[in-house]
Amino acid sequence: MQRLATGIAVLFLVILSFYSTDAINCYACLSATSPGCGQTFDKTNLNTTTFTLATNGSQLCAKIQLGNQYVRGPVDPSNCPNNGTGCYSATENGTLALACCCNTDLCNGVSSIQHQYFLLISAISVFIVIKNVFTI
Repeated sequence: MQRLATGIAVLFLVILSFYSTDAINCYACLSATSPGCGQTFDKTNLNTTTFTLATNGSQLCAKIQLGNQYVRGPVDPSNCPNNGTGCYSATENGTLALACCCNTDLCNGVSSIQHQYFLLISAISVFIVIKNVFTI
């Protein structure tokens, strides 16, 4: 009976983890005024604010690099590749510009690769817990 209760509790937590909200948060900072906003993001060494955006797609989070300067903040989707998430590069007056747009909480503070690994590890962990709880 205890295993069943534990299994139900784990299942409840898994369901709650997929609950979505109607807003996302973005970091907003400039590397020129905030050292933690550079190529390596350090939220502990940062003069920053966070913006709360609607999830209806009217704004996305972005990380933009122009030369050795970095900017993070909300952007209009028309400034992103295919009006959505992803990265693109261009040359502006001989300087390489790189922009990455995303649509999850504080996604402009980490790389998308790190975020994908976190999701994969979380999914595997939940699978192992559920398998162990429901195995007799």
